[in-house]
Amino acid sequence: MNRHFLVVATVVLVSCFTANGPARAQGADIKTIVSVNGPPVVVNQNSSLNMVGIFQIGSNTSATVAQNGSNNATGVLQFGGTTSSSVGQAGTNNFTFVGQTGQSATSLLSQLGAMNTGVIAQFGKVNSSMVVQTSP
Repeated sequence: MNRHFLVVATVVLVSCFTANGPARAQGADIKTIVSVNGPPVVVNQNSSLNMVGIFQIGSNTSATVAQNGSNNATGVLQFGGTTSSSVGQAGTNNFTFVGQTGQSATSLLSQLGAMNTGVIAQFGKVNSSMVVQTSP
């Protein structure tokens, strides 16, 4: 599983960087967010290339991501009592990984695109997830 995941992640990242060609300028929005006992994280991205990495630790962690661009990639790692994440992506290539550990883990993933890849790993007493993937 780990080896397959790394291959898929590498292919998605390479396709993200080569989709618009090497000679043209690309609009990119790349964020890394680390939160320890902080407020809920909300990220909205509308560039051609959108990438966000979120790492949260706390009693209650919450992340909401909305990405609208040609290539979208999201990674969320949450550790806490109650963890929740919501990711919405609209673009040609969409990739999301969500990892949650806590008493209660809830995740929602919605992807609209030609190539959609979503991975949700939940380790808690109460786990709930929903994945919706469609192509245009």
